[in-house]
Amino acid sequence: MLDQAFVPINDNLTEEIIKNQNLKNTFKIDNTDKSIIVGIYNAGYLYHESHNHGINKDVVTELFNRMNTDFRLEVMPRVRVSSMIEEGLVHVGVSTVETPERANYLYFVPYFTEKNDVLVRSDTNISTEAELLQRENIKVGIVRGYYYGEYYTKLIKKLEAKKMIVQAKDTEQLYKMLDENWIQVTFNLATSYLFYLDYYDIQGINIYDWAPEEEPLVRNLAFSKKYFSPDDIAKVQKTIDEMIDDGTIYNIFNTYISDDNTKRMCKR
Repeated sequence: MLDQAFVPINDNLTEEIIKNQNLKNTFKIDNTDKSIIVGIYNAGYLYHESHNHGINKDVVTELFNRMNTDFRLEVMPRVRVSSMIEEGLVHVGVSTVETPERANYLYFVPYFTEKNDVLVRSDTNISTEAELLQRENIKVGIVRGYYYGEYYTKLIKKLEAKKMIVQAKDTEQLYKMLDENWIQVTFNLATSYLFYLDYYDIQGINIYDWAPEEEPLVRNLAFSKKYFSPDDIAKVQKTIDEMIDDGTIYNIFNTYISDDNTKRMCKR
């Protein structure tokens, strides 16, 4: 296992990094740079810039190395990746859930599955959805623009009607709010919460699966239709399939997370 004793980065420094990245990423696709641009963002064990490694970085690096293709990673906020890939200014996105709207401008290549769990501060004495809906003094945090799957989307709508929802701009802000007790409940992926609970040293959190019958969401590499052809995507799919079959994807996940979680996420 990698060293997981990561030190939280300074907030002022983080703002400066993001500011510089935003300036750096005001590029246009032209003929002077043939590198594929991959948008990547902080998401716990999937990637974190404080140590510059993670599952998504390792998968993308292995993929394009096998394809003998030049690429570069651009670290930016998740919402910026989404908007820039839609515009064609970023060529590839990571950990993307396929939706009909996104299918208008993206190709999808699946590489793992993951479902959300429920994180609850233990001092709330909440363990079920029914108990949560009875407690109007509780605040529930979600990340703006994030798709949580059918079950949790329906629950979020119920909570919005009761004015219990607080929106975070990104995953990092979500866990800061949980740590500071601005929110008492949230929904998130194991690759995120296993990292951030340790990263911020958040204690007293109970974890539940309130949707045991719901299938995990398929997470995809997303490729801009403005940049790639169907033939390109067929080659990518073939390479990803090879990485799954020879155990490379599994081993990448298992470098960061436990066997149990790796098996859950790397099911075909």
